[in-house]
Amino acid sequence: MAKRIIDAHFTPGRRYFENQIGREFDYTASTGPYEYLLGALAGCFVSTLLDYWKDEYTDISVHVEGEKRDGIPSTLKHTLLLIDVKGIKDKEKFRESVTKASESCSIYQTISKVSEMEIQIAFGD
Repeated sequence: MAKRIIDAHFTPGRRYFENQIGREFDYTASTGPYEYLLGALAGCFVSTLLDYWKDEYTDISVHVEGEKRDGIPSTLKHTLLLIDVKGIKDKEKFRESVTKASESCSIYQTISKVSEMEIQIAFGD
């Protein structure tokens, strides 16, 4: 089992977290907890997708949008993953791999407990 460790630090002048090797990631006005959550979702989803997709591709980009719920707790109520992929020959097989990834990506599944999840795929050439 792989353990992940993050240490978060909050001072009046700076808010950031760091990982096990000491790399720092600042919380700013435009990169706060939800941006990191959505970035983690994109990374986890593509990593899981590539466990299933073994065929060729030239590029996979993921645009993620999260809409927060009003009220407390202000969890996500709708999450969109727009997957833009290039160099795919078998589009139906790729769609099947995306479905499998959505069923087994741990961060996707965690967020899906509180949010409506939507996936759109755009195939570029």
